[in-house]
Parts: sequence; structure tokens; C-alpha cells
Amino acid sequence: MASNSGVWERALDHDNENDDLKKVIEAGKRKPGPGPKGGQKGKPKGPRSDYLQIEPDAPGYKLVQIIFERAVSEGISITELAESLGIAPSTLSHLKTGRRQATTLGRDVVERFAEWLNYPVLAVMILAEQVHLEDFYSPQNDLDRAIDRALHFMADDPEWGGMMPKDLDGASTHMKLWSVWMYERATKTRLITGGVDYLDLLKAMEDFRAEYPSSS
Repeated sequence: MASNSGVWERALDHDNENDDLKKVIEAGKRKPGPGPKGGQKGKPKGPRSDYLQIEPDAPGYKLVQIIFERAVSEGISITELAESLGIAPSTLSHLKTGRRQATTLGRDVVERFAEWLNYPVLAVMILAEQVHLEDFYSPQNDLDRAIDRALHFMADDPEWGGMMPKDLDGASTHMKLWSVWMYERATKTRLITGGVDYLDLLKAMEDFRAEYPSSS
């Protein structure tokens, strides 16, 4: 008995009107790829989206990943997304392929992405790595004074003060700030102005870049 594929091929060869169907069938056949050369194993790329042609070390990768994964999940093409955002399709295409980095996006494009994602503009800027942790605070000297005031407030807290490490005064600014953040979270207070609503996002970005340092 002839195989199903043989029946299809003879039927298609016999009737020229089925050329389009033949092309569809041929396109659907799995073609072997080149694979790793020299027997080498493929290099792990980390949490790279299958929808992108850029790697996690690309500046602003997280924003691009979120945009395209949402577009794919909703069945939206690049052309349709560009039209709904009112931007050029080439902008999205260049972000996807790495020809343009999210760090270079203009304010108007950032605002349109924010509206489409239903994110605060500042959140989009953080994800695009246009805003960094130090941007939430005054110059370093002012931050140091704010941290010192916060530590004194914590030390006077009858419930928490006794648990403060005795050598915290001599710790690094980063460690002091981390301690203040933990206190703020535990007590739901704000001792240092700036960025508290974005702590989780900032921490996620810090952890991400610690594992995948930016190539810039």
C-alpha cells in the first residue's frame, strides 16, 4: 500500500491547480537545521525569550521581553502592535533584533508602551534601564544623612531597636540602606523618601543584572 505522503504527491502532480496546497505541505515539513558545529554542545543562553533575537545581557532586555511575550500571548503581530501604539513597525523590529536598545527609546515611545502595558511610566523606564537606583535619591551626602536619621529612629524603636546589629554604624552604605528597607517593609513605614513602591522591581532588576551583566 502506498504511503499517505505518496498519494498526496501523485495527486498534487496530477492537478496543477493544487500548487498552492503543495507549497503549504512542503513548508510544513520539518527541515534539519545545521546544529552545533564540530560536535559542540549548544551554549546555554539563560532566560532568553523564544520570541526575541537578543540575549539577556542586552540593555533594556526585560522591557522588550515583556512587550513581545504579551504580544505573542495575545496573538498581536508587530504591524498590529505598532499601529495600536502609533509608532513605526521598524522600532519594534529593531528592538526585537537588537538593532536598537530600549535604553535609547524616547519619552513618547516609553509613555505609549506604559499605556499599553498598563504600567506606570517610571516602571517602564526602570525595565528599559533608563532609570537606576541612585536616581531615586538626592546626592550621596544627603542620602548618607537620611540613612543615619533612619538608623537612629530604628534604634529608638522599643520593639525593633534591640535587634539592630551593634556594628551597623560601621557597615557599608549599601548594608545600612538594606537594613532600613527591611525595617520599612516590616513596619510599613517610610523613613527614606523615594522609590519605596518600586523596591520589588528594583531588586528584581538588580538580581537579573547580577546574573546577566549588561554588555554595555
